[in-house]
Amino acid sequence: MLTNDGQDGQIDGFKVLNVNMVDFAIPTNYTFVDHLGSSNYGNVIKVRRTDGQEFAIKKMYEPFRNPMEARRVYRELKLLRLLNHDNVIRFVGAYTPDTDINNLKNVFIVTEYAGVSLKYVLDRQKCNDIRLINDDHIKYIIYQLLRALKYLHSADVIHRDLKPSNLALTEECDLTVVDFCLARTLSNNDVGLTAYVISRWYRSPEVIYWNHVSYNFKADVWSVGCILSELFTGKVVFKGSEAIEQYRLIVNLCGSPDAELMDKIETQNNSSMRMVVEALGGGCVRQDFRKYFAGLPEDAIDLLDKILVLDPDRRISVEEALQHPYMAQYSMPSDEPLAPAPFVIDDGDYKKDVNYWKECVWSEIEETRSPALANAL
Repeated sequence: MLTNDGQDGQIDGFKVLNVNMVDFAIPTNYTFVDHLGSSNYGNVIKVRRTDGQEFAIKKMYEPFRNPMEARRVYRELKLLRLLNHDNVIRFVGAYTPDTDINNLKNVFIVTEYAGVSLKYVLDRQKCNDIRLINDDHIKYIIYQLLRALKYLHSADVIHRDLKPSNLALTEECDLTVVDFCLARTLSNNDVGLTAYVISRWYRSPEVIYWNHVSYNFKADVWSVGCILSELFTGKVVFKGSEAIEQYRLIVNLCGSPDAELMDKIETQNNSSMRMVVEALGGGCVRQDFRKYFAGLPEDAIDLLDKILVLDPDRRISVEEALQHPYMAQYSMPSDEPLAPAPFVIDDGDYKKDVNYWKECVWSEIEETRSPALANAL
């Protein structure tokens, strides 16, 4: 805690604000505007600098509570520093009100303010029974999302938490992918990946069950399909309350794994996993997407049909999705930049303790104190 009483105050050149029971230390030349959201990893507020420019400030939740979390915070900072794309959140800087590494408990990350969340827009549509996003908007939103993923995947970065609340939208419908707290590079995979990523409703079937330690970029693609469906229908396509129900909702629409996929599942795991998957949702026939999504544009239905495929090897890739007829209006490979090279992040040693990662985070803060925060840090 930054204050003992949970009240607003000031410490060492920072204003301390209590927002939703969370203490934020913000530079004195900033004013609080709004609370943007919260998760298990942090809380985010919108602030305005004295010159009128707006930013988002994220306070990391207990960043050094264990080695895994400290390592994740370091990884997020490193990734944000490297990212450079029109449709990806722009990093501004990082800071702490704590005066030395021994007392380091609070980590704040500053990014551009990229607009309201897509979830906010969808919720407004539903609550007010109005349509704010039309078919043309949907196409442009999905194009920009795929454009961002083309860049991220070329950098060897998988986002792992694509959902409407992690997509920011301006009034001009410009989209920005935000929140890289679960993102990582795929090549630096020391002890495998984890299933505890991607909000359940947007989680691919392989992440839910049979390939949760070695999934790939196609997990992000599945999330795109879920978002595309939700934009058109206004409803979450797979709204399970827990993993088993989530998987059964998926196979009820997309069909049970066929013999080829079941063989892969057994090879990647063992015969026991094959039996589990068969018991959870065997015998389901893939529904006709033209009937299930009746009323949607034909090319949008076809894209959904190619994305919402159980086998990631047969699921369409980001590059293929960008070349799909549904994207023809916007697709322009010459304006879909790639990363100069895959990102290399030295976060592979999972055996390091909290103090090691704390030193890494402290170094990042020292290196990234932003000119935008000048005269305040």
